[in-house]
Amino acid sequence: MSANWFLSLDKNSDILFEILELEKNWQSAISPEKVELSLDFYVEQLLQVLDGEELGQQSLYRVLDAIYDELAFSGPGMQQLPESALSSLSYCISARTGNHMTLAVVVSYLLKQLGFNAFIAELESDVTLVVMLNNAEMIVVDSITGATEYLITSDDLNESFVNGLASFAKPVPNDELIKEIISEQKLCLLAEGHLEEALACVETMMEMLPEDPYERRDRGIVLQQLDCEQWAKEDLKYFIKACPNDPMASFFKMQLEEQVLPVHTIH
Repeated sequence: MSANWFLSLDKNSDILFEILELEKNWQSAISPEKVELSLDFYVEQLLQVLDGEELGQQSLYRVLDAIYDELAFSGPGMQQLPESALSSLSYCISARTGNHMTLAVVVSYLLKQLGFNAFIAELESDVTLVVMLNNAEMIVVDSITGATEYLITSDDLNESFVNGLASFAKPVPNDELIKEIISEQKLCLLAEGHLEEALACVETMMEMLPEDPYERRDRGIVLQQLDCEQWAKEDLKYFIKACPNDPMASFFKMQLEEQVLPVHTIH
């Protein structure tokens, strides 16, 4: 993959396909062709729910009911699913199960295919799925359950509320969402010991953020576990130099010093 992959992307393409393209680097078990066929099937089923009617609040509710009831998209519930699966967009599309972020991306895509103005926005310290019905009406969707909250502005509301709503409805930039989703996959793969997949994931992150010392640190950690000590050492040295005040820098510094201590033989 070229280091300039992000600059060459079609800016009109949906974030869903941008992430799926990146996941090909480590998601070898899921067929991209089957994923696209699944998406086409979901859109076809949902179009039948609308049956050409004008888009509005009630039609949105019917579509969401179809997504979460008829198509059975959901969070993991009581299923003991690995976090690395739930954080994977490919898995979310194929199994119709994911975490709040992967479900938000998939449901947002499906709604946009039907003509709804759907996007992911920041809400306090979290991100959530939002559908703007018009300039004054907005639906907030819980991507795990499909539950909704209806918000409206009007002339008799105070100005601070209206301004707050407008600020809330600001979409999170695609590049930030991509980084967050890929970073989450990387951490899950690391935690579950899928080292080769984690390495491919972290190297993808490094192409996105070539100067980020924390990505170099994570690659060093993976390389250590893969017994590639020399390459790991270079990455960890880079991190120590770039972030000397980070508590992890002291740990890695001690670790590297122990590796080069001379061995004294007692005769």
